[in-house]
Amino acid sequence: MPKNREGYTVLIKELPRERIALARGRNLPIKWKHAVNICDAITSKRLLIDEAIEYLKNVIARKEYVPYFTHRRHYAHRKGSEKWKWPQGGYPEKAARYILKILNSARANAEHARLDPSKCIIFVMSAHKGRAIRRRPDRIGPGLFRGQKVKRGCNIEVVLYQLTDEEYEQLMRARKKEETSAGS
Repeated sequence: MPKNREGYTVLIKELPRERIALARGRNLPIKWKHAVNICDAITSKRLLIDEAIEYLKNVIARKEYVPYFTHRRHYAHRKGSEKWKWPQGGYPEKAARYILKILNSARANAEHARLDPSKCIIFVMSAHKGRAIRRRPDRIGPGLFRGQKVKRGCNIEVVLYQLTDEEYEQLMRARKKEETSAGS
Protein backbone atom coordinates (compact mmCIF):
# COMPACT_ATOMS: atom_id res chain seq x y z
CA MET A 1 0.00 0.00 0.00
CA PRO A 2 1.39 3.44 -0.81
CA LYS A 3 2.50 5.59 2.09
CA ASN A 4 0.04 8.41 1.44
CA ARG A 5 -3.13 6.28 1.41
CA GLU A 6 -5.24 5.87 4.50
CA GLY A 7 -6.97 2.63 5.35
CA TYR A 8 -10.69 2.26 4.71
CA THR A 9 -12.46 2.34 8.05
CA VAL A 10 -15.99 2.55 6.69
CA LEU A 11 -17.44 -0.68 5.42
CA ILE A 12 -19.30 -0.52 2.15
CA LYS A 13 -22.37 -2.08 3.77
CA GLU A 14 -22.61 0.89 6.12
CA LEU A 15 -22.69 3.43 3.27
CA PRO A 16 -26.06 4.52 1.86
CA ARG A 17 -26.95 2.19 -1.03
CA GLU A 18 -28.58 4.98 -3.04
CA ARG A 19 -25.20 6.73 -3.43
CA ILE A 20 -23.09 3.73 -4.51
CA ALA A 21 -22.35 2.22 -7.93
CA LEU A 22 -20.36 -0.99 -8.47
CA ALA A 23 -18.49 -2.56 -11.37
CA ARG A 24 -16.45 -5.75 -11.57
CA GLY A 25 -14.21 -7.47 -14.07
CA ARG A 26 -13.64 -11.22 -13.78
CA ASN A 27 -10.67 -13.24 -15.08
CA LEU A 28 -9.23 -10.41 -17.15
CA PRO A 29 -6.15 -11.44 -19.18
CA ILE A 30 -3.83 -8.88 -17.57
CA LYS A 31 -0.99 -9.10 -15.08
CA TRP A 32 -2.12 -8.86 -11.49
CA LYS A 33 0.91 -6.80 -10.48
CA HIS A 34 0.16 -4.11 -13.07
CA ALA A 35 -3.48 -4.00 -11.97
CA VAL A 36 -2.50 -3.60 -8.30
CA ASN A 37 -0.29 -0.62 -9.09
CA ILE A 38 -2.92 1.07 -11.27
CA CYS A 39 -5.54 0.62 -8.54
CA ASP A 40 -3.16 1.97 -5.88
CA ALA A 41 -2.32 5.00 -8.02
CA ILE A 42 -5.97 5.90 -8.61
CA THR A 43 -7.10 5.39 -5.01
CA SER A 44 -4.08 7.15 -3.48
CA LYS A 45 -4.98 10.41 -5.28
CA ARG A 46 -8.72 10.06 -4.50
CA LEU A 47 -9.63 10.73 -8.11
CA LEU A 48 -13.11 11.39 -9.38
CA ILE A 49 -14.32 8.94 -12.02
CA ASP A 50 -13.84 11.38 -14.91
CA GLU A 51 -10.31 12.20 -13.74
CA ALA A 52 -9.45 8.50 -13.48
CA ILE A 53 -10.74 7.82 -17.00
CA GLU A 54 -8.68 10.73 -18.35
CA TYR A 55 -5.61 9.49 -16.44
CA LEU A 56 -5.86 5.99 -17.94
CA LYS A 57 -6.26 7.46 -21.42
CA ASN A 58 -3.02 9.38 -20.82
CA VAL A 59 -1.30 6.19 -19.61
CA ILE A 60 -2.32 4.40 -22.81
CA ALA A 61 -1.00 7.35 -24.85
CA ARG A 62 2.23 7.31 -22.73
CA LYS A 63 1.74 10.90 -21.55
CA GLU A 64 1.63 9.90 -17.86
CA TYR A 65 3.11 6.93 -16.05
CA VAL A 66 1.76 4.61 -13.38
CA PRO A 67 3.85 4.80 -10.20
CA TYR A 68 4.86 1.33 -9.07
CA PHE A 69 4.56 1.45 -5.29
CA THR A 70 4.83 -2.34 -5.03
CA HIS A 71 6.23 -5.00 -7.38
CA ARG A 72 8.66 -2.41 -8.69
CA ARG A 73 11.83 -4.38 -9.34
CA HIS A 74 13.62 -3.48 -12.58
CA TYR A 75 11.44 -0.44 -13.32
CA ALA A 76 13.24 2.77 -14.23
CA HIS A 77 12.60 6.29 -13.00
CA ARG A 78 10.18 8.34 -15.10
CA LYS A 79 9.99 12.04 -15.77
CA GLY A 80 7.09 13.91 -14.26
CA SER A 81 7.54 12.37 -10.82
CA GLU A 82 6.58 15.62 -9.04
CA LYS A 83 2.90 14.68 -9.42
CA TRP A 84 3.27 11.33 -7.69
CA LYS A 85 6.38 12.05 -5.61
CA TRP A 86 7.47 8.55 -6.58
CA PRO A 87 10.11 8.08 -9.28
CA GLN A 88 9.64 4.46 -10.36
CA GLY A 89 6.88 3.61 -12.77
CA GLY A 90 5.79 2.15 -16.05
CA TYR A 91 3.26 2.25 -18.84
CA PRO A 92 1.08 -0.89 -18.55
CA GLU A 93 -1.02 -0.24 -21.65
CA LYS A 94 -2.88 -3.55 -21.80
CA ALA A 95 -3.89 -3.43 -18.15
CA ALA A 96 -4.89 0.22 -18.51
CA ARG A 97 -7.14 -0.63 -21.48
CA TYR A 98 -9.02 -3.32 -19.52
CA ILE A 99 -9.32 -1.20 -16.37
CA LEU A 100 -10.56 1.71 -18.50
CA LYS A 101 -13.42 -0.51 -19.72
CA ILE A 102 -14.34 -1.31 -16.12
CA LEU A 103 -14.26 2.38 -15.15
CA ASN A 104 -16.50 3.24 -18.12
CA SER A 105 -18.86 0.48 -16.97
CA ALA A 106 -18.85 1.88 -13.42
CA ARG A 107 -19.63 5.35 -14.78
CA ALA A 108 -22.54 3.93 -16.82
CA ASN A 109 -23.80 2.08 -13.73
CA ALA A 110 -23.71 5.35 -11.78
CA GLU A 111 -25.73 7.11 -14.49
CA HIS A 112 -28.23 4.24 -14.52
CA ALA A 113 -28.58 4.54 -10.72
CA ARG A 114 -29.38 8.26 -11.23
CA LEU A 115 -26.14 9.43 -9.61
CA ASP A 116 -24.22 12.48 -10.78
CA PRO A 117 -21.01 11.05 -12.34
CA SER A 118 -19.19 14.39 -12.01
CA LYS A 119 -19.41 14.06 -8.20
CA CYS A 120 -18.63 10.34 -7.98
CA ILE A 121 -15.33 9.51 -6.34
CA ILE A 122 -13.61 6.15 -6.58
CA PHE A 123 -14.09 4.93 -3.03
CA VAL A 124 -12.56 1.47 -3.38
CA MET A 125 -10.66 -0.02 -6.31
CA SER A 126 -8.91 -3.33 -5.84
CA ALA A 127 -7.31 -6.09 -7.87
CA HIS A 128 -7.27 -9.75 -6.89
CA LYS A 129 -5.74 -12.83 -8.44
CA GLY A 130 -8.16 -14.80 -10.57
CA ARG A 131 -8.46 -18.55 -10.79
CA ALA A 132 -5.64 -20.56 -12.30
CA ILE A 133 -6.39 -22.06 -15.68
CA ARG A 134 -4.44 -25.21 -16.48
CA ARG A 135 -2.91 -25.21 -19.92
CA ARG A 136 -0.99 -27.65 -22.07
CA PRO A 137 2.20 -29.29 -20.79
CA ASP A 138 5.25 -27.02 -20.92
CA ARG A 139 7.87 -28.61 -23.16
CA ILE A 140 11.58 -27.90 -22.84
CA GLY A 141 12.74 -30.30 -25.49
CA PRO A 142 11.84 -33.45 -27.42
CA GLY A 143 10.02 -35.68 -24.96
CA LEU A 144 10.93 -33.52 -21.94
CA PHE A 145 8.19 -31.87 -19.91
CA ARG A 146 8.56 -29.38 -17.11
CA GLY A 147 5.05 -29.42 -15.66
CA GLN A 148 1.90 -27.60 -16.63
CA LYS A 149 1.86 -24.14 -18.14
CA VAL A 150 -0.54 -22.09 -16.01
CA LYS A 151 -2.35 -18.90 -16.92
CA ARG A 152 -3.94 -16.78 -14.23
CA GLY A 153 -6.45 -13.99 -14.75
CA CYS A 154 -7.15 -10.92 -12.63
CA ASN A 155 -10.35 -9.78 -10.91
CA ILE A 156 -10.99 -6.06 -10.42
CA GLU A 157 -13.63 -4.37 -8.27
CA VAL A 158 -14.60 -0.68 -8.38
CA VAL A 159 -16.93 1.08 -5.94
CA LEU A 160 -18.07 4.62 -6.77
CA TYR A 161 -19.49 6.87 -4.08
CA GLN A 162 -21.38 10.06 -4.87
CA LEU A 163 -20.20 12.93 -2.70
CA THR A 164 -22.65 15.35 -1.17
CA ASP A 165 -22.38 18.99 -2.20
CA GLU A 166 -20.52 19.87 1.01
CA GLU A 167 -18.06 16.98 0.61
CA TYR A 168 -17.47 17.89 -3.04
CA GLU A 169 -16.77 21.56 -2.21
CA GLN A 170 -14.43 20.49 0.60
CA LEU A 171 -12.52 18.18 -1.77
CA MET A 172 -12.16 20.92 -4.38
CA ARG A 173 -10.94 23.41 -1.75
CA ALA A 174 -8.36 20.90 -0.48
CA ARG A 175 -7.09 20.28 -4.03
CA LYS A 176 -6.76 24.02 -4.73
CA LYS A 177 -4.89 24.41 -1.46
CA GLU A 178 -2.49 21.57 -2.45
CA GLU A 179 -1.90 23.16 -5.88
CA THR A 180 -1.13 26.58 -4.42
CA SER A 181 1.21 25.13 -1.80
CA ALA A 182 2.97 23.03 -4.46
CA GLY A 183 3.26 26.01 -6.81
CA SER A 184 4.96 28.25 -4.24
